[in-house]
Amino acid sequence: MTAFTNMQMTMQEEDNLPNLAVQAFRDAFKQASESSTVVFAKDHQLIEKLPSGKINVIKDISAAYTSITATQKVLKRKRKQAFI
Repeated sequence: MTAFTNMQMTMQEEDNLPNLAVQAFRDAFKQASESSTVVFAKDHQLIEKLPSGKINVIKDISAAYTSITATQKVLKRKRKQAFI
């Protein structure tokens, strides 16, 4: 079971959290790609990166991407009914 501690942070530290998370992911990805084979998607292609630095394109996945048309939808709340 994991225990979480409540951390006190300033607004500036809280605003900086997304940047820290991105930097941590980059560092973890770099470390993983240096020690083992990594497969990831980039520019609509599935790419395999070997620890030697060699990059192999496994598959073109551009057909898997679909464009979604933005539609405006009005959300309405349900009215509460009184029970007597």
